[in-house]
Amino acid sequence: MKQAFSWMLVLCLVFSSGCSLLSGKNVDQADADKESDEVKVKQAATDVEGMLREGPGKYAGDKYDEEKVKAELDKLPDNLTADEAYNHLVTLLAEDYKPILKELDTFDTTIKTNIKEPGGVNVPEGELPKQVNVEILLDASGSMAGRVSGGVKMDLAKEAIRDFVSKLPEGAQVALRVYGHKGSNQEKDKELSCKSTEVVYPLRAYDKSSFQKSLDKFRPMGWTPLAAAIEQAKNDLSGNSGENVENIIYVVSDGIETCGGDPVKAAKELHESEIQAIVNIIGFDVDNEGQRALKKVAEAGGGKYTTVNSGEDLRKHLEEEYTRLRNEWWIWGVDSSLDAWRQWGEKWEKLSKLDTLFSDKNNEENSRMLHAKDYLESQGKLSDFVGLYNKINDRWLKINKYREGRYFELDNILKEEEANETRRVKEKAQEMEDQYQ
Repeated sequence: MKQAFSWMLVLCLVFSSGCSLLSGKNVDQADADKESDEVKVKQAATDVEGMLREGPGKYAGDKYDEEKVKAELDKLPDNLTADEAYNHLVTLLAEDYKPILKELDTFDTTIKTNIKEPGGVNVPEGELPKQVNVEILLDASGSMAGRVSGGVKMDLAKEAIRDFVSKLPEGAQVALRVYGHKGSNQEKDKELSCKSTEVVYPLRAYDKSSFQKSLDKFRPMGWTPLAAAIEQAKNDLSGNSGENVENIIYVVSDGIETCGGDPVKAAKELHESEIQAIVNIIGFDVDNEGQRALKKVAEAGGGKYTTVNSGEDLRKHLEEEYTRLRNEWWIWGVDSSLDAWRQWGEKWEKLSKLDTLFSDKNNEENSRMLHAKDYLESQGKLSDFVGLYNKINDRWLKINKYREGRYFELDNILKEEEANETRRVKEKAQEMEDQYQ
């Protein structure tokens, strides 16, 4: 009997020892699992830059699920300090601010108007070139010695041309070519006259004295080699091509081609060449048939045809060029100012949407963390719920202050950019208007 009792005692001791070992093993494993969980929960940032870059949390944004968050919180031990609890909430609920930060960092605040500037003389739709070249082709055939209201056609044409080129914008270059100024308008001199086309003022800046001397060199004499004059104009403007150069030709003539040339073809080829000159025709006291012919030349040259019947008409027409250009610059200034304001509006709207998105994320994150804090408190897992509230509130305040700072910084830059661009275009428009007074 005693022997049986001894064996039972031994078995109990062995069983008890085994149970203790197993129990110890489970405790050790639990401690290891706890340590593993703690490794995954990093110390949350205390500076705003770190706060903005430590997300996204496991249940941030669209992944938020209140029940799953509560399940995660249930796993946490009791008596969490404010710091421990806050670290867990950041790991679970911190929002992803990085996409917004990237957009703010790369936000384009540049405001630059793209309204095309009025072009050189008689070029309302092209960009204002860095170099404007104006060449006058003046008909010096015998018919220009005729009289119209105000005097002799040639004298009136010279006077109007002199006044016109003297008012060209600063930096513009001018050239004067005459044609039909040799021989006579008789048959015997036709060959000589039809070959007479000459540059009397080569392309350069306007000089009053030199230009006047050039006008005094010739008188109306012969036939009308209009096509040859247009063809030779290409040589006068040679080397002046490219997107920053504008070449404009004015033909002043009282009649059509009389030397067998094809001025329509010549004007078209010149306009479509690398020179890309615009050929405008001013018909001076021209009959209906002549007007139809000269209009075709202007159209082929990409320009326009205008009829004048007196010296006063010619003067007024050329002055209208300045008025038109001055008005175009005024309109350009208004349109450009409106464009600058439009660009500011579009960029401000984009910035405001980013700011709203930023604010919404911060508010949503704060709300979710506060709900999580309340749940932890209700489950008795917090040792310092006031401290946790302060940490959550401090996070919201820092992020909100950062958001406001970035918004106001970019908003002020946008306002300054819009003001500078508006001032620039107004000054440019006024400067160019003044040149055409």
